Amino acid sequence: MKVIKNFFIVIVLFILSQISMTVFSIVQFSITKPLSVLGLSAMILMVVANIAILLWLAKKLKLIEFNTAWLTKKNMLIILGSTVLLRIIAIGGTLLIQQLNGTQTSDNDAALGVMFNNVNPLLLFLIIAISAPIMEEIVFRAGIIKLLCEKLPILGVVLSSICFGFLHMATDLPNFVLYASMGLIFALAYYKTGRLEVSIMVHFFNNAIGAIAMILMQ
Repeated sequence: MKVIKNFFIVIVLFILSQISMTVFSIVQFSITKPLSVLGLSAMILMVVANIAILLWLAKKLKLIEFNTAWLTKKNMLIILGSTVLLRIIAIGGTLLIQQLNGTQTSDNDAALGVMFNNVNPLLLFLIIAISAPIMEEIVFRAGIIKLLCEKLPILGVVLSSICFGFLHMATDLPNFVLYASMGLIFALAYYKTGRLEVSIMVHFFNNAIGAIAMILMQ
């Protein structure tokens, strides 16, 4: 009974995590010119509110603790090592996709490039580098590993990695392997430390690099 309850909690968390990104996508593909100052402000406030709601729920569900106990030397090394490993996987995966598929980048990165074309840098960084890591780690790591697979955390690590791969536009095996591998690094960072803050920080640094690159290429 508890597993079923937790399954629906994870589903609700996932749906809530998609609100701001869904609204942004609809607005982005519905307009032909950049957002006005008012529109940009409203979008930023919506994203921030969405993050706040998810963090509040995560706190209520005891998925995250708002303290500094996670700031240990061991965890800092895990964050650094995981970030470096993720960049190696991202570069290697992209090169593999180029060789096998003949495309310059992954399907997910290509879609993001189109979606965030000419988007305000602040909003781009907020969504990709801050919102996405927090939302995805709450759902995929804490939700699946801690809530759904509390008694079988290794299964949760595998399941969260697979789900992460499929939900990042994995239209073929190379794309799936790339994002499932990245999901595995996030999952192991969470599993090894037991702190969601650690996997969020790993995810943040990984996405921040991509976000900054997108901003510089605009």
